Amino acid sequence: MLRYSRSWLLGLVLSLCASIAQAVPAPEDVVMYEVNLRAFSQAGDLAGVTARLDNIQSLGANTLWLMPIHPVGQVNSVGGLGSPYSIMDYGVVSSEYGSLSDLTTLVTEAHSRGMFVLMDWVGNHTAWDHPWITTHPDWYSQNGQGEIIHPPGTNWQDVADLNYDSAAMRSAMISEMQYWVADVGIDGFRVDAADFVPYDFWEQAIPAVRGATERPLLMLAEGARDDHYAAGFDLTWGFSFFTAVERVFNSSRPATDLVFRHNQEFSSIPAGKSILRYTTNHDESAWNATPPDLFGGLDASLAAYAAVVAYGATPLVYNGQEIGWSENVPIFSKSPLDWNTGQVTEAWYSQLLAVHNNHPALRAGSIDDRSNNNIAMLMRKTAEDQVLVLVNTRDFTSSIQIPTEWQGEWFDLLTDNAEQLTALFSLDPYEVLYLSPTPSGQPGDFDLDGDVDGADFLAWQRGVSTNPPSASDLVDWQDFYSSSTPLSARSSAIPEPSALLLGVLAILTGLAARRRL
Repeated sequence: MLRYSRSWLLGLVLSLCASIAQAVPAPEDVVMYEVNLRAFSQAGDLAGVTARLDNIQSLGANTLWLMPIHPVGQVNSVGGLGSPYSIMDYGVVSSEYGSLSDLTTLVTEAHSRGMFVLMDWVGNHTAWDHPWITTHPDWYSQNGQGEIIHPPGTNWQDVADLNYDSAAMRSAMISEMQYWVADVGIDGFRVDAADFVPYDFWEQAIPAVRGATERPLLMLAEGARDDHYAAGFDLTWGFSFFTAVERVFNSSRPATDLVFRHNQEFSSIPAGKSILRYTTNHDESAWNATPPDLFGGLDASLAAYAAVVAYGATPLVYNGQEIGWSENVPIFSKSPLDWNTGQVTEAWYSQLLAVHNNHPALRAGSIDDRSNNNIAMLMRKTAEDQVLVLVNTRDFTSSIQIPTEWQGEWFDLLTDNAEQLTALFSLDPYEVLYLSPTPSGQPGDFDLDGDVDGADFLAWQRGVSTNPPSASDLVDWQDFYSSSTPLSARSSAIPEPSALLLGVLAILTGLAARRRL
């Protein structure tokens, strides 16, 4: 008989854990966090991001999007430090942000937490002092006089437009992308200005980039073309939903516009794909306004974000948004955020995203929308979960008719308060309610029945919650199945989990407990 040592079994379990940890989340389960390195820390470097990974994770995000980390061109540069989207060399990390070692440390630390790292990829243009300008001028678009030009239809004078009729340039671009996923462990790319690049390049590049590693990758297009999904992108950009949210809050457009725009966007999204939605990003906070200014105050900005999360898709948080930062956040210069402010606002974002992560109805459930002019009201529902969301989009008290089947007692998942919904229900200015028919569960109560037991183990195993169990949860689950537990207390319909799976959980929760120390 073959005998297997404990160390072999431990190695197997650790391998299983590693393979689980390397699987990027499904697009609808991604919570994206955008990092502007020049604003994120006092030093403005990659090490500053690594130092705050636990804060980002506790917020509820599982995927980092790093704005470009490459050296910035100096010829025709704009702003004090130049645009990070003016790339002088795709193959290296700019010394402004640290070193390649700093990046690999960040990626390793993120992976150890079950988080993932996307790089911003600027494929439409380069800096004017990129070496290709000299060595391969034919790789760039040229006018009738043979002069290299900036991207047509833009005022981006600091960059030179790439020529995608060049097969050699395409091959070089793909090789650059493959390096970062194969050698550095990057988990995918947010592709800048994806609409400017031909479809057939993405159709060629994305399979080649995915083929450079055995790890699944996430590909996000900053673009709205329907063909991005067919080319291989997992996510596209929610331009139109953002515009709808802004107009509802700022221009007194009816709240019913939100479900109209949601349905319009999702009508062209294939199964297994998603769309990124936001109330700000680096463009909005640099050139337009931060959420408190854009939406008419902090409370309004929170209500707007609650509406974004309510309708599903993939939510984005831009650094500083979670602390209610109200000053513009430049991208051409350093302007460090003050992380010692906005703790109450940060707690609110964390709670909302925890509700999002713990409720599959909010990520993939059906939508029954009963909004009126002032209040967005929608039921999100799966076979096992339901959440009723109400958001007052106005700066005055508003009322809405509650359908008979929705009337009665509910529990607010954001506050744990009980709410009695009557036929005519009023909400305070910018009030937000995320309601469940049962109280929010204690940690580990994944089926939300008020008890932590074996049924919760199965709920977590089925993916009802994306949050990992804690060490105390594991103890409760093991106790539920222990010989000291009376058989009458166990459900015959609930099978006992395998010892191997409990072992995997033990290792996962042990690692999680050590990280919290």
